[in-house]
Amino acid sequence: MTNSANNANTDTQKVVLPTLELEGADIARLYLLEVGHDAKRLTRNTKPVVGLDTRLGNEMRTLKAEFEGGRIPTWRLTECQMHIVDKRRRSEALWFVENEIEARKFIAKSKKGYTSLTSLQLAIKKANKESGSTDEPKVKDTPEASSEADNKSNVGLPAVFTKDEIFKQLIQACKDSDVDIMDIAEMLLREADAIEVDTPNAIAA
Repeated sequence: MTNSANNANTDTQKVVLPTLELEGADIARLYLLEVGHDAKRLTRNTKPVVGLDTRLGNEMRTLKAEFEGGRIPTWRLTECQMHIVDKRRRSEALWFVENEIEARKFIAKSKKGYTSLTSLQLAIKKANKESGSTDEPKVKDTPEASSEADNKSNVGLPAVFTKDEIFKQLIQACKDSDVDIMDIAEMLLREADAIEVDTPNAIAA
């Protein structure tokens, strides 16, 4: 009798558990099982309805809609096991489902294969920027470039650059060296993740 009662309680708990929690737990499980960055990962993970990133994006969009302002509290992310998934991955998946039509059209028209939402998102942003403005001045023609030269000429003083100056130098360097900006972007994102992981330890010490 006791076993039957326990089983009944367990079954009842399974029935009343909200769908978002069940879906989130399964997404987190699949995320933890995911291995590597194989060439077919993006295609597999963005399949309509069943793809991991599609499911993740829909989960985040639904959770976002629960709260005014769209900011999901940490406790709610934890309830749905979403705290297990890297926050950049959550953000990219949400971006994908919110821009799914544009993203799929871009993939279909592009001759380059994409292996992650990171590279796809950067490519779309780059394409949109280029289509919106084609007369962007070169770095050497900007006042910031002159400021950089002045800084470098001050021997013994550290050169201090703004983020816009660094960005423009990086873009120009990639063009001059024929390096794909997407490769650099992914390297920077990996470095940012490493810094984010190390920071709590440094604070604790």
